[in-house]
Amino acid sequence: MKKLPLGRQNFEDIIKENLLYVDKTDRVYNIIENGSLYFLARPRRFGKSLLISTFRHLFEGKKELFKDLYLGKSTDYAFETYPVLQFNFAKLGHQVENLEEELINQIEGYAKFFQVEIEETSLSTRFFSLVKGISEKGKPVVLLVDEYDKPIIDFFTEIEKAKINQKVLRSFFTPLKDLDSQGHLHFLFITGVSKFSKVSLFSDLNNLKDLSKTPLSSDLLGITQEELEDYFKSHIEVATQKMNIPKVELLKWIKKWYNGYSYDGQIRLYNPFSLLNFFMDYRFDNYWFETGTPTFLVETIKNEYVNPRELESIKVDNYFFNSFSLEQLDIVGLLYQTGYLTIKEATFGFSGSKYVLGYPNIEVRHSMIYNLAQAYTYKTKSVVSSAMVNMLGGLEEGDVAVFIQQLKIILSDISYHLHPPKIRDRQKDVKKEQREIELFKMWEGYFQTIIYLITSYMDMIVDSEVTKHKGRLDLIAQTENNIYLMEFKLDGTSTDAIEQIKKREYAASYKNSTKKVFLVGVNFSKEERNVENWESVVWK
Repeated sequence: MKKLPLGRQNFEDIIKENLLYVDKTDRVYNIIENGSLYFLARPRRFGKSLLISTFRHLFEGKKELFKDLYLGKSTDYAFETYPVLQFNFAKLGHQVENLEEELINQIEGYAKFFQVEIEETSLSTRFFSLVKGISEKGKPVVLLVDEYDKPIIDFFTEIEKAKINQKVLRSFFTPLKDLDSQGHLHFLFITGVSKFSKVSLFSDLNNLKDLSKTPLSSDLLGITQEELEDYFKSHIEVATQKMNIPKVELLKWIKKWYNGYSYDGQIRLYNPFSLLNFFMDYRFDNYWFETGTPTFLVETIKNEYVNPRELESIKVDNYFFNSFSLEQLDIVGLLYQTGYLTIKEATFGFSGSKYVLGYPNIEVRHSMIYNLAQAYTYKTKSVVSSAMVNMLGGLEEGDVAVFIQQLKIILSDISYHLHPPKIRDRQKDVKKEQREIELFKMWEGYFQTIIYLITSYMDMIVDSEVTKHKGRLDLIAQTENNIYLMEFKLDGTSTDAIEQIKKREYAASYKNSTKKVFLVGVNFSKEERNVENWESVVWK
């Protein structure tokens, strides 16, 4: 059984140490044969750096590394040697503020290595002279750029610094079009998380092929189902033994947790980072999500009043993927570009391409909802985590009292955060009644969102505001053994809520269910902004 290459991004080391390597060199070969100037956007920790390393060793002519792979065994590729320049913006350090200086240092280092004289002073002219000088010594240059947009993404919360780095990037990439037209570039491959429409490499270098949603790259990165069952066969067998679970059941849950990424709406991919971590630990956990910092995204969702329910299914057209800019940050675009949303469906017709976006899998959905729950309730992780566990346990055991008790904890103090003292002071001249109405409406929307987040996080089968033939039920939540039909009242009574469920026969649909059906009425106080009274009865 081959060892897993977790955290390893150097192609040569992986091959020489005989680590597990999913052979994608057939796709690499097709890319080389079909063009020479490329861009590819994919989420973090999806294999971009390993791909760049593969290209590097390929163009350095290291044929022996490919002898057992598709490109070495099944093609007539000549493995001709070219000078290679590689710039990895991810290795410049977190939140680089002296980006221009860092790039100039790298250019000077390459100039010394290739023995090229550079007299120019600006970043743009230095870079042009470097590539031209190397090319004129022999062969045109292979330029590999990894994570080009990291100096921008690191400063999403400090937009002015992001714009400064954006300007530096524009200077760095400006010479590429002239270098290509003069024959100094043999191959160019740029990776990133996002395609910023106003960075010059996409506007000036108009013959740069974007691979992000093309057949050439649909499974270039990520692991397909076939690759999982082939390359990870031995690891799957060990997992079935360690976890004491049948293979069919194991594969089903691995798929639910880590599969689902798609860039054409057809081929579904596993997150390689999560997959490798799972086979290291033999435990389902949030590996990819926890390595990122989605705080900015979560706060933006909350502050822009994006309904979290809508993130389950968002319809867009093809223009959506080409309109991402630093000046006009769109939260749905950010979520897609950074991997928190993916293409769930795609249709192609004469009227253009249409797509449906959504969470790729349990790992991302579960983790995002947890973070949203923390943000919307203004509670610490420990409080949210404890409440969620206790609420789920209560509903699984048929103990509604535990659910309500924890719900009170979650809802406490939210009104204060929604309507802080400064806002109250500014509204002194507004009639008290009007202030109360505005605050209550805000709290009511928050309450509905929090109920959705809580029940969704607990991985229950959840339907909110379900339309029945005689009305609309606020919430249906199912566990393995129980079904909860919940009706919420505001300044009413819990008894009225129960009677409404009975009168409108909401439970009739579950007459033949083997699960126990609970009718739950919850009344909220308009003044306290929390549960005032509740009751629960078992429907027979």
